[in-house]
Amino acid sequence: MDPIAVIRTFWQFKLLVLPVILVTLGAGVFVYQFGPRSYEATASYALVNPAIPTDAELVADPRLAELNDDNPYLRSADPSLVTNVLITRLSADSVSDALEDARLGTEYLVARGVGGNGFIIDITGVGDSPQQSLDTTNALGAMLEDELFTLQTINGADQRYLFTALAVAPPDRATERFSSRLRAVIVVALGGAVLLVGAVSVGRGMASEAIRRRSERAVDRTPYLGPTGSDTGDDQGSVKATGRR
Repeated sequence: MDPIAVIRTFWQFKLLVLPVILVTLGAGVFVYQFGPRSYEATASYALVNPAIPTDAELVADPRLAELNDDNPYLRSADPSLVTNVLITRLSADSVSDALEDARLGTEYLVARGVGGNGFIIDITGVGDSPQQSLDTTNALGAMLEDELFTLQTINGADQRYLFTALAVAPPDRATERFSSRLRAVIVVALGGAVLLVGAVSVGRGMASEAIRRRSERAVDRTPYLGPTGSDTGDDQGSVKATGRR
């Protein structure tokens, strides 16, 4: 598409195009400055290996041998299996439902820590306000600890044989997500583009209708030529009547 032709088309229908452009620009500025905003807060948790009794401790305290050590994740060949399962559990729909019931943000992210470390989990909670994002992240941290305990004690393992979660970077502050405002501006821009195309289409339709009407009026003003090619107007084709004396 020729940009010059586009500009000429817009200028041809400027009375329709300019108001749409001005309204779109105004709406975009308004949304960016005063539209809904979202904030996020992040916390990092480290999964600490259980303090399994050593042989020396078992000899010194025989009662330790009576503890239930049936933690299925200690028998896994992949030491980070507990991390994968925990992330999967926190990504379930039931977690979003629980956050919604608590009037917290339902948008969040649970993933491995920086570098994909198998024993670091990052939790990012999103909210409509800084406090809501902090509350969402803290609630997810509490859920992480509960889920970690539940999935390891399925066979009644003693706490001595459980992984524990340690908050290594608690959510101390929330930051604004500028991407949310940019998305809103993009939506406004797309809506303005649709209205702009509609305005040009209306302008072209009005121009075509005006041309058609001028053509019809021109045809109506054209004199009718008879079979001989002469004008058959009333003033030239009239016959004078004569009477007898």
